[in-house]
Formats: sequence, structure tokens, C-alpha cells
Amino acid sequence: MQMGKKKVLFACTYHGARSRIAEEFAKRSAPGRIEAYSACFESGKIGPLPIAVMQEVGIDLPAKPPKPVFERHKERDVFDYVISLCHAATTEQCPIFKTNVDALYAKKAERISWSVPDLKSLSGTEEERRAGAREIRDKIKSEVISFLARIGIDAEIA
Repeated sequence: MQMGKKKVLFACTYHGARSRIAEEFAKRSAPGRIEAYSACFESGKIGPLPIAVMQEVGIDLPAKPPKPVFERHKERDVFDYVISLCHAATTEQCPIFKTNVDALYAKKAERISWSVPDLKSLSGTEEERRAGAREIRDKIKSEVISFLARIGIDAEIA
């Protein structure tokens, strides 16, 4: 008996690059077996750095930000899991963001929190920032694959 696809929302502060990266890895890791969405806290274009490091692994990341978490809630979107990608050490918004996501979704969804640094926090030369962005991308990919395994979905990408 096939159970319905699990719906997961990846949400992060700022313009949604981390949540969009997680959404793309989830869709590619479990095609047809999970419904993955992303959301952000603020509207604004996703910057060129996350787009560039995703292109390195063959994924075209759109510059358009995902829907804000409040808009998704207003539209009565319901999820089985809501995963926040937020790093308290690098953003003062993190506690406010997590409180709001909990308030919006905690009654209907299992809440999971991953500590993932924001791409905006990267500094140094362009190559140093790109190396940092690759680490963030790879951490998100690893978290997505671990999450899928935890809910019983074998990932298809290494």
C-alpha cells in the first residue's frame, strides 16, 4: 500500500537561498516520493553566489525568492514537516524567525531545526566566500539526505 507523499517545507531567514537549496536537493534525492517547498522570511532576489555553487553540482537555482513563510501560512498550506535552516550565531533574526515558524506550523507539522550558516555571513576574497558557500551547500545536502533516511526515503543521489 502506497502512503501519500510527505510534504516538507524548508524555511530560512532572509531571501531563501538555503531553503531553496534544500528544496532542490530533496526533489532530486526523492523524485516523486516527497513534496518539497521552500519559504523565506524576507522577499528579495537570491544572490549570485548560491546560484553559482549550485550550478557546480548541475542544479539551476532560480534567483526568484520562495514565498514568505507568512504568505504560505495565509494560503493555509499544510506540511508534515517544517525544517528551519537558521544559524543563531550569525543572525539576530534566528530566534524571532524560529518562534514565528513554530507559531505558524507547530500544531500541524513536525518541527525540525538545522543550524546552517547564512550565505550572507561569508567574508573574505571571492574564492574564500565561494569555498564557504560550497561548505554550506554540502551541509544542506547532507542534512537533506539524513532527513530523508529518517523518514524512510532512500536518497537517489550520492
